[in-house]
Amino acid sequence: MRRTPRALACALAALLSAAIAVRAYDIPPELRTQLEAWAKANPRERGTAGERDWRYQLPPGVTTRQVTFYSDQTACYAKLFFPPGFTAERAWPAVVLGHGFNAVSIAIEKYGARFAERGLVAMVIDYRGYGFSDPFVSLLDPDPTEGDTPRETETTARVELRRTRLVAQKQAEDYRAAISFLEGEPGVDPERIGIWGSSHAGGVVITVAGQDARVKAVVAQVSSVGGRDRTGPARLEGELLEDAIQRARTGRGAEIEAGFSFRGLIDLETRQTGAEHRPWASLARIPATTAVLFLPAQNEELGNPRGPSGPFEAVKVLRGPAEVFEIPFITHFQVYAGPAFEVSSEAAAEWYLKHLGRAAVAEVQR
Repeated sequence: MRRTPRALACALAALLSAAIAVRAYDIPPELRTQLEAWAKANPRERGTAGERDWRYQLPPGVTTRQVTFYSDQTACYAKLFFPPGFTAERAWPAVVLGHGFNAVSIAIEKYGARFAERGLVAMVIDYRGYGFSDPFVSLLDPDPTEGDTPRETETTARVELRRTRLVAQKQAEDYRAAISFLEGEPGVDPERIGIWGSSHAGGVVITVAGQDARVKAVVAQVSSVGGRDRTGPARLEGELLEDAIQRARTGRGAEIEAGFSFRGLIDLETRQTGAEHRPWASLARIPATTAVLFLPAQNEELGNPRGPSGPFEAVKVLRGPAEVFEIPFITHFQVYAGPAFEVSSEAAAEWYLKHLGRAAVAEVQR
């Protein structure tokens, strides 16, 4: 199914100007029928269908460029998607996109391509330790330099490269570094930058929006807003305490297998840092000038969108423009493909164009 962006955008523009709780039946009837049939025929259990769900064709006129940005001095990978007719002589709105739990940027490039098709500069990133970004580096041998040596020195040393760290707080830092990179990109309007995150990253973008006033529009897709029921410090006990002691005394902790579409090792520490990451506390800090859209799945299997930490409760805390568009029929991992991708990507694009505005050029030809 390939519905033209213009037709779908017109329907979703009216949809997103409605009340906070957007009802499923507001989706155009033809698309709703296609979505229901596709969801029944294409189950996604414990992950996407790999390359079949990530594959996309670059829209006519959209161009790309691979870039390196730095987060806490670590080189990170990103792919920039530029709209048709892009020129650095004009000011364009832009969006940073980050992937979900233990994933890679390739799986969400199709969203960057769609946003560019709709007139946005899109920057799809790999967090530190993921995809094409550099890993976390540590020395295996004692550092031979001393405090009074030159600030920079060259030496030969054995190092360890770690790709098992999954810390939401560090991913938030990576988003902010990407925003800084975009602010220096010719043709990007630094006053009109948004962020997009799906699944685990949906909570991360809420955290970023509460930390960084440069964020003007947010889309959190198929995610909850954790931490509402937590007060005080997260307890460090049991195997997590033992692991913290081991890491402090030896520099290395335990690893566990985790992930959905991608299965791999992550640090056991992730369970502790996950408990300490509380995006709900960031809701009240998000400025009234920042617009937030939640895109939950009706049949979400990894959480409860209508529960106490779900989007329908989160929007009640926000001071600025805030809406929930619940995508009917689908489960968590179905959002990335077929008609569900069409609905989710166009709803997000329309939200950004509504709250970031279009580029200061003639409307993109479609």
